[in-house]
Amino acid sequence: MGGAALGAGFVGGSLGARPARADEGGYAVFGSEPTGPLAYGGASDPPADLDATALDALTNPPPRTSGPRRYEIDIVARRAAVAASVTVEQWTFNGSAPGPILRATEGEQVSIRVRNLTDHHHNLHLHGRHSPLMDGWEPIPPGGEFTYEVTAGPAGIHPYHCHTAPLAQHVAKGLYGAFIVDPAEPRAGAREAVLLLSGWDTTGAGRNDIYTWNGVAGFFGKYPIKVHVGELVRLYVLNMTEYDPVGSFHLHAETFDVFRTGTGTLPSEHTDTVTLGQGERAILEFRLPELGRYMFHPHQHHMASAGAMGWIAAI
Repeated sequence: MGGAALGAGFVGGSLGARPARADEGGYAVFGSEPTGPLAYGGASDPPADLDATALDALTNPPPRTSGPRRYEIDIVARRAAVAASVTVEQWTFNGSAPGPILRATEGEQVSIRVRNLTDHHHNLHLHGRHSPLMDGWEPIPPGGEFTYEVTAGPAGIHPYHCHTAPLAQHVAKGLYGAFIVDPAEPRAGAREAVLLLSGWDTTGAGRNDIYTWNGVAGFFGKYPIKVHVGELVRLYVLNMTEYDPVGSFHLHAETFDVFRTGTGTLPSEHTDTVTLGQGERAILEFRLPELGRYMFHPHQHHMASAGAMGWIAAI
């Protein structure tokens, strides 16, 4: 994004000024005076009642597992705030949009019991490799349930989502989530985070007017993802946006290795922007070499300015 937009957010500093250091929250510090959060004009604010831990379960993946995995997922409807003064009707997996982060190791058995507690037909479709009998395209009626039994694979990052017609509506209303499949040989230790890009159509017009990472506009603008200087950072990034043919992830001031779908052990490229079609995903790895805040957002700038802007704070 342009330097002018950033410069407007600096308090007590000029557009060309360089902070001498950063505090433990990643805020820029000029001399001894912290500037406070760097404003990003036009970005939607998150709901005021959410604190810094509100999206922890949707951002910080559970640890690597071993042995069979059993999950219980209820499909429920709710009304939830997605931005300041903006609430929407959602269909959710376990009461959140996105749904819970699932994780297993390649080759292990995964059981997912899904109960449909809404008045509409729904289901759960996993990306990846599995028997067609467990593909999740057959609707689960209201009050019904089904248990999906799959062997996790291939290693990588895969979405799961409802696959009941009309598909776009069911995904757009919140029925999606992330499924991490770890390789049998563990990846290097890293600070891990999951980021799902999505949009909300608040008017019923079939187009998004709010964009979010992990379901809430502006959340990571207010509460940055904190990492330590020099540590390996691993992001699991998924594009689950309906009504927009393409999204992307752009990191300011640093570059990253791209592992498309996470299925390989060698990066396919080294860049600062990765473009993702609907349902596409990638594992990104990098280290932040110095203290400070590193902006991230889709390079579709209308998405960034409508809520999908955030910071990674190196402390």
